[in-house]
Amino acid sequence: MFSTIIVILTLISTTSSAAGYKAQHSTAAHKKSYFVAFNSNVDTNIVKAHGGEIKRHYKYMPLIVAKLSDAAAQALSNNPNIEYIEEDGMVQAIGQETPWGILDVNGIDAQQLGVTGTGINVGVIDTGIDYNHEDLQVKGGVSFVEGTSSYMDDNGHGTHVAGTIAAVNNMSGVIGVSPQVNLYAIKAIDQYRNGSYSDVVSGIEWSISNHMDIINMSIGGSTASRTLQKAIDHAYNSGILLLAAAGNSGYDKRGTIQYPAKYNSVIAVGAVDQQNSRATFSSVGKELELMAPGMSILSTVPGGYGYDSGTSMASSHVTGVAALVWEVNPELSNFQIRKILNESATVLGDTFYYGNGLVNAYKAVNNAKTALTVN
Repeated sequence: MFSTIIVILTLISTTSSAAGYKAQHSTAAHKKSYFVAFNSNVDTNIVKAHGGEIKRHYKYMPLIVAKLSDAAAQALSNNPNIEYIEEDGMVQAIGQETPWGILDVNGIDAQQLGVTGTGINVGVIDTGIDYNHEDLQVKGGVSFVEGTSSYMDDNGHGTHVAGTIAAVNNMSGVIGVSPQVNLYAIKAIDQYRNGSYSDVVSGIEWSISNHMDIINMSIGGSTASRTLQKAIDHAYNSGILLLAAAGNSGYDKRGTIQYPAKYNSVIAVGAVDQQNSRATFSSVGKELELMAPGMSILSTVPGGYGYDSGTSMASSHVTGVAALVWEVNPELSNFQIRKILNESATVLGDTFYYGNGLVNAYKAVNNAKTALTVN
C-alpha cells in the first residue's frame, strides 16, 4: 500500500513559529524522504534498484528511510516484499520560585511524602536540553537532527519542558515536579522547531535501547503515520510510559487531538489555566486523558528562566508526576501507572474537554503505595 502523508508535528507551545519551516522548504526536492516497511527482512537492493538512497535503518522494525522519487515510491509499493510506503512527515515544536503549576498538581505535597523521582529514567523528545543549565542535571542524550551530534538545546522549548519535569531543588531558580529523575535529552527537533517523524521514531527506538521508563513528547501533528504508531506501540508494549501534548488547536471546541497524543498507547494531556479551566487553545476530543497547568508556566530556558504556555507545558507536569508515582512502587507496570494517574485525577468537567481531570500528584503517590503488582 502506498500512502502520501503531509505532516506538521508542532512543538506544542503557543509561541511556536513556522518561519524556519517556510525557509527550509521553499524549494521542492526531486526526491523525498519515505518510510519503506518490509513484510519480513529488509532488502535494500530492491530500493536501490529504483534509484533510492538509503538514509536510515531501524532496530526494532523491518523498515528503512530512503530518498525516493514519487514514481519510484509508487513502483515499490507494488512489490510483494514491501508492506507499505509512506512519506516521512515534518514535525515542529508545539511552546527558586515554585511555579504555580507545580503547586496546582500538588507536586510539593507529594515531594514531602519523600518522593522526588529518584531512579526513574525520563527521555524528553524535543529540541534538546541545555545541559549546562544550573538548574538541570542531564544524565545524557542523543541527537537525531541532521547536521548536529550535540543534544544541546538551540531553541529553548526542550529546556523549558525539561525544567518543569526535573529542575533540581538547589535553592535557586525553579523546582520541577520530580527533581531527582534521571533526565535524558533526545534531540529530534531543530533550532527552527522543525523535525521529522523518522527522527522521532529514532528517538523512540533509542529510548527502548537505553532503558527509558517514561518518554515525554511535547510535539504534535495532524496526520497519522503507521510507522510512528508502530514505534509507539512497541515502546508501550516494552514497558515504557508515553505522554504527549494534546495540541493547541482547541479554539473551535471540536475534536482536535493531535498525533502522537491521539494514539491509544499515549497519554494525551491538555492544558488548564490558573482557575483550572480549560485553556482556550487546548485541543479537545475523546482521546483526551488528563489535564495539567499550561498557561504562563515559569521554567528553565537556555541560560536562564522564562514563561511559556501550551499543552507542551501541561504534558511535562504529568510526566513529572508519573515519575514520582513510579518511584514509590517500581514494581508497577506502565499500564498500572497510567491507571493510577487517571483514577487519582481531580474531575473538572466533561471528558471531551477535560479527560479524566487534573493530575493529582499527592493522591496518585498515596494510591501507588497501596497498589497491587501483577505477578
